[in-house]
Amino acid sequence: MKRLMIFVFVSVLTLSCQSRKYRAPENPEFLFNQAMELFNARKFSKAAELFRSFVFNYPLSDSVDDAQYYLAKSYKESERIDDATTEYLFLINTFPSSEFIEKAYLELADCYLVKSKNVTRDTESLSQAQSYLDQFKSRFPDSPLIDKAKELEKNIYRLKGLKYTYIAESYLRIGEPKSASVYLDIVQREFQDDDSLLTLAKILSAQGLAMMGDCDSARKIMEQLEQSNAYNDRRLESQFNKAKKELQKRCQE
Repeated sequence: MKRLMIFVFVSVLTLSCQSRKYRAPENPEFLFNQAMELFNARKFSKAAELFRSFVFNYPLSDSVDDAQYYLAKSYKESERIDDATTEYLFLINTFPSSEFIEKAYLELADCYLVKSKNVTRDTESLSQAQSYLDQFKSRFPDSPLIDKAKELEKNIYRLKGLKYTYIAESYLRIGEPKSASVYLDIVQREFQDDDSLLTLAKILSAQGLAMMGDCDSARKIMEQLEQSNAYNDRRLESQFNKAKKELQKRCQE
């Protein structure tokens, strides 16, 4: 019986200590300032813990949307992109009149762009990035952040083109040049302002034409590229030499 009473006492004491350990400070301003100090010191993980505590413990505070924004930003800076995405969405949906709403749209778009950085066939995250960027431009056409939005749009635009060329290369590797040509046609039609993407698409098109036996068209493209010296970086030069070998192999006279 005595042992049981000691066990209960220790358990209650332990729970009490845990409660004191995780209890938010009585002064919300103190907690917010403490979180901001950590954020400004680039201690983003610790800052996120305090901002999260503020949001949950002081939901009626005038600074709750500030804390929500910096919670999302702390996650983003610490590369917890999925968590950052969730918190930016919560800010947009819960505090639509917040002074941080414009930044939230842009940074949410950037989160989806980061999630899409691996150049694979999946374009869902890239589409989400474009969607939130379009919403930003529609809602805040006169925003002082419009230049940042344009820069973000350029990054989305280029990554989309890189994804299309990646898909085309994948089809060429498995011997499906007709499927590759669908994506290469899109790049040559929609990305005419990007010289390196356009050059890569032409090189891959020549390779695909050689694989399909259209040697004359393949030679014509390769000759044009060689005359213009458009393949002026390592990746393009490597791809050009690969297409040249494919042409020689498939189209020996």
